[in-house]
Amino acid sequence: MPVRHILLLTAAALACHLAAAESNADGAASDAPPKQVRASPDDIEEVLVTAEGPDPGQIPPMEYLLEIYNARRTGADLYKRGRYDEAFPHLLVAARRGFKFAQARVGFLYQQGLGTPQDPEAAIGWLGVAARGETMPEIRNHFKALWEKIPDAYHPRLREVIDSFEAKYGSRANRVACDASHKAGTFTKRLTCRFMDEHLYGQTGETMSELTAIEVAPLGE
Repeated sequence: MPVRHILLLTAAALACHLAAAESNADGAASDAPPKQVRASPDDIEEVLVTAEGPDPGQIPPMEYLLEIYNARRTGADLYKRGRYDEAFPHLLVAARRGFKFAQARVGFLYQQGLGTPQDPEAAIGWLGVAARGETMPEIRNHFKALWEKIPDAYHPRLREVIDSFEAKYGSRANRVACDASHKAGTFTKRLTCRFMDEHLYGQTGETMSELTAIEVAPLGE
């Protein structure tokens, strides 16, 4: 299906979703089927990340950094192979810790209903935070194209959704630094996101640089 059709369908689904929410708020009955429920993000993270996470603003333990990096790498690998059900939990863990490609991919999976129930509002939240700050042009352009298909009346509410995602899952909030620079000798940009505090631990059996420098495919591939 062409990308523009995907965006139109998602925008239409989002508009219906928001209209239904407003109708329910006014006390009107809803004929929509019950929303499929997935395990909460906290439950997913507790299964995949066993090291204790840091308190807000504190330096994370080395074991925690390595487990987040491993979740991101595993999620990216499964995603590229089209194993979306398996990829989603790993990508969600990394997305919640400020990693841009994981956020964009989680947003795309929510947008398409791949590996997780379709959730247009969550898709906007994740794609929006992934598009902010230092990021890849492909991520920003994907979000911009989707945003332009959404009726203006819903923009203020959805900006609040994105703001709330950024406050909790943004790179800065999770002490993650992202750099989009050109690969040596090419015009191709490469986005690298890593924990700001990883240098405190030096190298381990599998170096931090190997875990942070991951080649990734564009959205939808």
